Amino acid sequence: SDIYISIVERVGYVMDDLLAQQIEALEVAVPYCEKISNAIGNVMEELNGHRQEDTDEYISSIFNGVNWIIEVYNGTRELINKDSVIIDKDTVNASIFKLNAAYNAKNDVMLSDAFSEVKDFVTKFMETGKSIVNNK
Repeated sequence: SDIYISIVERVGYVMDDLLAQQIEALEVAVPYCEKISNAIGNVMEELNGHRQEDTDEYISSIFNGVNWIIEVYNGTRELINKDSVIIDKDTVNASIFKLNAAYNAKNDVMLSDAFSEVKDFVTKFMETGKSIVNNK
């Protein structure tokens, strides 16, 4: 029974450590989500008839940012959706698939529309993350 208690304690420590890591990740992700959300808003405007010389570079850097946010989401999904499904993984995947398809089609209108869905995810993730961080 001493071994059992030791295992339970160790699992408890690992869970506490995981929770601490998830909260730390959210603390970094929340302000970054705000920046990416603003960038998506700006690029959507560019895609709706106000394209700039560097719009494609801007899109590329936003893709990198969104990929990082998705990595953080994947690592914190259990915490984000602890009480109920706030952000559905399949919905996120569908919006990313739509974004990639629009990008590959080189269609600015489709791309702007797809970015709108991704922006919804980023905003919801940011708000949920902020709530978890503030109530830790």
